[in-house]
Amino acid sequence: VRMVHHDSHGRIVLLEVSLSSLSFYLLTVYGPNQYSHDFFSNLVSPYGGHADRPFLLVGDLNVVHDPGVDCSGPASYRDMGPRRGIAFLLSAMDLVDGWRVLHPSERDYTHTSRAHGTHSRIDYALLSPRLLAQVAAISHSSIVISDHAMVMVTLDPIEGLPSGGTWRFPSYLYDDAHFRTYLLEQWKAY
Repeated sequence: VRMVHHDSHGRIVLLEVSLSSLSFYLLTVYGPNQYSHDFFSNLVSPYGGHADRPFLLVGDLNVVHDPGVDCSGPASYRDMGPRRGIAFLLSAMDLVDGWRVLHPSERDYTHTSRAHGTHSRIDYALLSPRLLAQVAAISHSSIVISDHAMVMVTLDPIEGLPSGGTWRFPSYLYDDAHFRTYLLEQWKAY
């Protein structure tokens, strides 16, 4: 994994990932709470030019793509602007909504608005069609700690990587005082 770029606002991180024979860009995005077409346009401009390998774009875009299946209160999402923004992003970067491709008619939400009593899917795993063949599953976690669910992307086992078994936290990290401090700071910030 190699850091390629991050923006000064903390909304975008681009990583170059190589796993055995699979190489792709991982773009993590936190979209603005108030829709901005400029945000989506500015995403495409610097990142859309990385066509030498597939893309996996994950994050909270704060946009409902299809109110008919992606929110419990579609009346609140009548504004076409945000829907056009995500459609533009998909088209301009040649991406597909991976979760929707694997679950074409399923209703599952990634965000709960307790204030409005609604649920919506605004967290995405958007990916290049050529990367879709490597995806074993895309799922959403339960909404427990925050008002968002995690979007989990599971890639097919790749030749040369260990498979099966249970992952365990490396115990030597517990002995590292700097890491423990960092972990506690991150937990508090979360």
